[in-house]
Amino acid sequence: MQPGARKLEQPPADFLAHRNIAGIICAPGSRFAAILSVATKDTRNHILLQKVSLSPTTGPRPMRVLLLTHYYPPEVGAAPARIAALARGLAERGMQVTVHTGFPHYPSGTIARPYRNRLVQVRYEDGVKVVRSLVYPTPNRGFARRLLNHGVFAAGALATCFASGSLDVVVAETPPLFTAFAGVIYAKAKRARLALNVSDLWPESAIELEAIGEGSLAASAAHALARRCYRQATLITAPTKGIVESLALRPEAAGKVVQVPPAVDLERFASLPEPAHRAGAPLRVLYAGTLGMAQGLSTLVEAAALAGPRVVEVTIAGEGPDAPLLRQQIARLALQNVRLRGTVSPDRVPDLYAEADAGIVLLRNLPIFNGALPTKLFEILAAARPTILAAHGEAATLINETATGLVVAPEDPNALAAAFRQLQSEPQEAIAMGRRGRQAARRFDRATAIQQWWELLNS
Repeated sequence: MQPGARKLEQPPADFLAHRNIAGIICAPGSRFAAILSVATKDTRNHILLQKVSLSPTTGPRPMRVLLLTHYYPPEVGAAPARIAALARGLAERGMQVTVHTGFPHYPSGTIARPYRNRLVQVRYEDGVKVVRSLVYPTPNRGFARRLLNHGVFAAGALATCFASGSLDVVVAETPPLFTAFAGVIYAKAKRARLALNVSDLWPESAIELEAIGEGSLAASAAHALARRCYRQATLITAPTKGIVESLALRPEAAGKVVQVPPAVDLERFASLPEPAHRAGAPLRVLYAGTLGMAQGLSTLVEAAALAGPRVVEVTIAGEGPDAPLLRQQIARLALQNVRLRGTVSPDRVPDLYAEADAGIVLLRNLPIFNGALPTKLFEILAAARPTILAAHGEAATLINETATGLVVAPEDPNALAAAFRQLQSEPQEAIAMGRRGRQAARRFDRATAIQQWWELLNS
């Protein structure tokens, strides 16, 4: 040692890491391993005595959360994007997050490459453990095949629940209702609490859409299954006041229901400029979402035909069971101002709005949809585009109160065509609606929703 040099005490954390060790002479028993010293000798036969902490890292164990969901990226749509964002957000906040889902096949019915349908697969994506289990892949149409698809995933998830490890909470997405029921059994098997996120009331929606008959054996069985799921849940969340109020009236759900409002990733749309003033040009309207029974998109095609190509150009981006019918309708009417883009990656949605002057949301004229707030509505607001809304209920109240668009009666093509003409003739007002929309969207920031989930799961 150099003259005047001071001997440094080796930190316990670095002990045995700074030199070669010939052997360990003695070590404490397990009862005292956290507090006693370890005696060793080095390669020069010197005896070393150092206190070593062998106890695990202090601090509480992270909460272990499982998200059980039928839909997950790379599948496209509002639900996969929302659930993936929640999984990442909870993991970033210190939770140990696992997602149990199926192999991606929605909405085409074909397993997406490079995935292969198998019993189980485990991967890590963005700090989240993703367990995928067997599915019966089928296109998103045909009630019986979709029911089988839902049932096979639920059974496969339960058969492979060992892959998720120990859990504290299971959060099951519903619909599908079979996923909620699988969540009940999954949570019991793991001795975990159960939370249900009810994004739509089922079987009520299926009955109003006439997918199953009211009073039928299928409807009665679905109601009984839903009641059992609600009864077993510790927490029930829903995105709208209408769903919350409906559930809160049911004895099996009363006192457990909390609203977690819909949310949008504001950063995805923050860089979009306002639409340019195009005097006299057709209004470019974008529909980006599912082409399903709930939307009634034939009304949109008919309204575009009534307004004509000088007034409106409509782009429909998405897939779903109604896509073949829409193609037939467009061909029959020989429309040049309506085009179908097919499935679009979520990453491309902001680009589509950048090319649009307005966004549109449609819902069928059914009471069940009075309590609906489609995710695409919030994307339109965040994109600073005026919203054309063909719906009643909570969505209409939001647009009217914020003055961020035009509201017309659902399934009324004449009223919708009139809305196209109004926005096309008033471009400055359309731009002002879009500005107010971007302001209104700040209330629905996705980070706020994730924080609410974090607080609910910790409470």
